[in-house]
Amino acid sequence: MAVDPVLVSRIRNRIVGEMHLGHLRGGDRLPGVREMAREMEADHRAVSNAYRALHAEGLVEVRGRAGAYVARQERLGGELPGETAAWLAGVLSEARRRRIGIPDFPELVRSYTGRVRLRCACVESNQDSSGAICMELAEEFGLEPSPVAADAVPAARGRKRLDPAGFPGALREADLVVTTAFHAQAVQPAAEALGKAFVMVTVNPEMAGIIQRRLRAGPLTLIVVDPAYAERFREVYGHAGAADRLRVVRADDRIALARLDRSQPVLATRAARRALPDLDLPLLLPRYPSISPESTRDLAELIIRLNLERGG
Repeated sequence: MAVDPVLVSRIRNRIVGEMHLGHLRGGDRLPGVREMAREMEADHRAVSNAYRALHAEGLVEVRGRAGAYVARQERLGGELPGETAAWLAGVLSEARRRRIGIPDFPELVRSYTGRVRLRCACVESNQDSSGAICMELAEEFGLEPSPVAADAVPAARGRKRLDPAGFPGALREADLVVTTAFHAQAVQPAAEALGKAFVMVTVNPEMAGIIQRRLRAGPLTLIVVDPAYAERFREVYGHAGAADRLRVVRADDRIALARLDRSQPVLATRAARRALPDLDLPLLLPRYPSISPESTRDLAELIIRLNLERGG
């Protein structure tokens, strides 16, 4: 039986969507062939062929009778004031145990995280995802992000070595490369060819939980700049039948925006909010970190390492 590219795409989207939400990680077991066949309403032999195709891509590991698993990805690298104070007190207490006095602590943090301005290439395929990640990398991690279109990154083909000259300038000049599970399979080989540190960021599970609960409870309006983000959103959050409850409005559609119910909260991407500074609708997530704690730690470790290596 020939490989069905549509089925491969559906299963790929299912896997990377779950990875993006943090529900699947490298090494996790995937549904068996027959279970996935029932879910996809497809022939089990076609699913088996699709798993093998995704194994060839590097997204899935097929381990014979043991089943299929998510391939391991190589990694480098709004609390209340009272809670923040308690957390900081714990950090300073631990610092003192390590013979670091409170007056010395700010300079220690600066030397580990702020000696050099790190440039970051953010590879994504839609403006809304790219805008959210770039803004967070700049505001909360102190990085200097540059968006790079995913289709501008040359794809690795077999054993052929990637030519660094063919990469976008922002990618060549970056200190580190950031992308999501949707593009990690293509971007990681590119980062390795350029000798760049690479991080695959996943979405904050608390934010994802708020969105999922809202969709289960009733309709939700999503305001976007790029329709491609809306399609991804449906793939990620629509597997439980919630896609029918999602209404998508483009930020440049003033008529549709004017017709929205002012009493119902909407989910507006950061790119949409930037395009609509006068937006007067209640927001489901007015300000919420979109990058998961796990990815935050990966980025923090990498920022520290690069500062120590390059800060002199």
